[in-house]
Formats: sequence, structure tokens, C-alpha cells
Amino acid sequence: MNDKNNWQHLEDLEDLESNDTWDKVQNILKQIGKKIWLVLIVVLLAAFLFVNWRLSNARDRERSMEDKLKQNEEQLELQQQVIDGLRKRQKETESFIKDSIPVITSEQLKSELNSIQDLVTQQYIYTNADKYARNQTWIFGWERPFSQKTILVTYDGKITAGIDLKDVQPEVDEENHIITILLPASKIISNEIPQESITIVEVKDGLFNDVTLDDYNDFISDQKIKMENKAIERGLLTEADVQAKLVVTNFLSNMPGIGDPYVLTVETSKN
Repeated sequence: MNDKNNWQHLEDLEDLESNDTWDKVQNILKQIGKKIWLVLIVVLLAAFLFVNWRLSNARDRERSMEDKLKQNEEQLELQQQVIDGLRKRQKETESFIKDSIPVITSEQLKSELNSIQDLVTQQYIYTNADKYARNQTWIFGWERPFSQKTILVTYDGKITAGIDLKDVQPEVDEENHIITILLPASKIISNEIPQESITIVEVKDGLFNDVTLDDYNDFISDQKIKMENKAIERGLLTEADVQAKLVVTNFLSNMPGIGDPYVLTVETSKN
């Protein structure tokens, strides 16, 4: 009888241990499940931030491409306007069409080119903000303490570049029917900052050193030079040379005899 009771007691202990073990397993699984959910949330959040960052970069690139496309379209439109205007002038001044093989002289070419003179082939539109600061000088060139005056200004402007054709000397090889045009290097033709585009953000007078109209004018003049140098560094004159060569070639190609029998060569001076 005692053996039977002991055996029953052992079975009860085993059932109890089994139940405890299962409860522990369930608790461990619950903890693991919570950690997995936490990891999933972190991963999803990171994925969302990454996708949002990529979309933001894509939108920025799209806006940049749209701005470049718009600028290219404006340049093409400007070039077409120049070509159309030159063709119109040429039709008004043509007076030497002959039935026989035409003879082209350097004087005729120079006359045609002089009808163009200042040829604008490129433009550079800019927006900028800058600060003017000056101290009043004292004896021996020392700066007077607390005398600094400042102007903070924003503005818009437009630079045009092109060539002057009035001094071009065309060369004509009558024997071989070759025409050579050496164009001058492009230069800045105009740089305009419209008065209405200028915004004075801040003006501060120094001690016994007030901001004057001369300070304002000097600052705008300095800014024009600064923006011209910036435009040149970005290839304004180089691109103007390319466009000038293209425009002059297209313009003179409409003359009778250019192409047959005369061969036209247009080059740009390296100076």
C-alpha cells in the first residue's frame, strides 16, 4: 500500500514539474515575441525614413533638372531670335545676287558682318546677397574703434556676353574659293542690376561714420565686378565663343556662293 502511494506521489511531482516547465517556456516565448515585435518596429521605422530620404533626394534632383532644362530652353530661344533677326537684316541688305557664279569679296563680307556689330550670344542671370563693411581710418591708416558701417543687400542681375564684329577682317582666297573669318574673343557686353530688384536688408552706421549714397553705389559697382568674374569662371565667355561661331556661320551661309563654290571657315581668336 505504501509503495502505491509513493508511486502516485512521484507521478504528481512529475506532472507539477511538467506544468512549471511549460509555463517557463511560454514566458520565454512571450518575451522573445515582444523583442521580435520591437525589432520589426525599428526596422519598419528605419525603412520608412530611408524611403522618405530617397524620395526627398529624387525630388531635389528633379527640381535641379527642371531648372537646367528651363535655362537651356531660354538659351535656345535667345539664339533663335538672334538668327532670325540676322536673317531679316540680311534679306533687307542683299544687293549682289547674280545669275552667274557669284564672286564674294572681303568688302562684301565685312559689310554683312558690320550689320550685326555687337552680337549678343549668351546671357547669365544671377541672384545674390552680400554685405558691405567699412571702418573709418585714423592717423597712420589705423581704423577708428567702433566706426564700422555695414550694408546688407540682396539683388538680381543679368550679364550678356558676345563679340564686336566691326573690326573683323575677312580673308578670301579667290583662287581656291576659301573664306576665312577670324572672330574676336567674346567679352562682357552688359551687366545690369535693376534698381527694383535691390533690397536693402540692413543698414548700420558706425561711430561718426554714417552710411552714404556713395557707399551704396560703390558696393553695387563692386558686386557687378564680382558677379562678372563668377560668370566667367563658370564658362560664360567660353560658351559665348561657341555660340558666336555658330551664329556667324549660319548667318553667312545664307549668302549666295557660300557652300558652292566658296568654303566658309569660321574660327575664334585665342586672345
